[in-house]
Amino acid sequence: MKYIFVSAFAPEITRYLHLLREEGRYISRIQSSLRSLDRYLVGCGMTKKTLDAETITSWIKTREVSAVTKADDISRIKGFTKYLASLGIEASCPEVPKTRSDYVPYLFSNAEYERIFSVADNFEAVKFLTRSAYIFPILLRVLYGCGLRLGEGQSLRWKDVDLENGVLTIREAKNLKQRFVPMDNSMTRLLKNYRDMTQRDGICGDYLFECHCNPGEPYRNHSFYVWFIKVINTAGINYAKQNSRERGPCPHCLRHSFTLKSFLKSESEGRRFEDTAPFLAAYLGHDGPEETETYLSSNYLVYTQSHQRVDAAIGHMFPEVRFDED
Repeated sequence: MKYIFVSAFAPEITRYLHLLREEGRYISRIQSSLRSLDRYLVGCGMTKKTLDAETITSWIKTREVSAVTKADDISRIKGFTKYLASLGIEASCPEVPKTRSDYVPYLFSNAEYERIFSVADNFEAVKFLTRSAYIFPILLRVLYGCGLRLGEGQSLRWKDVDLENGVLTIREAKNLKQRFVPMDNSMTRLLKNYRDMTQRDGICGDYLFECHCNPGEPYRNHSFYVWFIKVINTAGINYAKQNSRERGPCPHCLRHSFTLKSFLKSESEGRRFEDTAPFLAAYLGHDGPEETETYLSSNYLVYTQSHQRVDAAIGHMFPEVRFDED
């Protein structure tokens, strides 16, 4: 059901989102933050049309999310307060706090990846997800081979796939960034064969990974996540948390594996991290090498020797990354 904004700022929020859409902006996350703020303002009984930093700070404290997500919320609301100010409405926003993600990835071993792909290619679909039996193994390879976020992979449209030059255009990326992702030749060939198959079957005409239940729309993250967990369980990958910061095996771990493998390949070819980092950061859609470094400084549970090689290469460049609890 579509959410209807009802706070004192409902007209301004609606117009602001409309303007962002007209600019071609990806507004899903912005809309989510504004919905939460709208509910908070209504719950507080706020009717005065002023939005100050104190009110936003009070709202943020009610959010039961990570520190990183709270910082993202403030960043999104900051754009809205600037819009209000342009209308002559009194508005201000607190500074966006600097945060570090507390996410600790699980990195699959090469043997585990072999089992995952074997199970994925032979996994029997359930009654209502028949199409996923041959769509999800392709999405799995795109995430693994291109280092995409799950949402980026599932949002891919054929118009954003250049099969002649082997390049993906990621439009709906984090922080509203657009980037180009060159593919390995084997990935390009795989997607060419996949395109032939979908055209033959008359499916996935717009999105690469179109949902069977909602034609014209991509699968939701949750659908792939559930399938992925079933696959790794079937592959016999057992996991026990080492500490509270770990989430265990999940689709996002594929992106971390890609980052590490890309670094190790570059290092084995004699390139320094200083030379590789800017290109790897751009490929992943990171704000800079420091963000890429946090991927490489995580607690790698499988690649002990690789972690030592990472430390040796980048330890002199950045301070120790700490993952403190909120």
